[in-house]
Amino acid sequence: MQMSEKEILEDPQRVTRWVAESQQMLGAAIPALIEARDHLRQTLETKERECERLQGELDALRGNLGALQIEFARLRGEREAMSETFSGIVGLLGQAQRPLDEIARRLHVVQPVAVDRSAV
Repeated sequence: MQMSEKEILEDPQRVTRWVAESQQMLGAAIPALIEARDHLRQTLETKERECERLQGELDALRGNLGALQIEFARLRGEREAMSETFSGIVGLLGQAQRPLDEIARRLHVVQPVAVDRSAV
């Protein structure tokens, strides 16, 4: 129920009470709002510092990742070179084995001669 201007002016005690209640409400609300604002500001500053710290860690990790990628590429190249070298060695061993296989084949073809030892 709203009061008309005439009723408000006719009831100064009511107006005085409303003004006092409004001041009390503002007196309670303003400090709470200021406290909430200060808390939010402090939280924001803490989060900004944490974000800066995490950004630093991220930059360091990116640097480490770059170094590891370079090292990985180097090791991959070494592995490929070793693989080629071992393939060459296996090829050489295969070439060296062929004459030995041929000699062994020929030795097996020739039947050993039995020696009679009773005459000695």
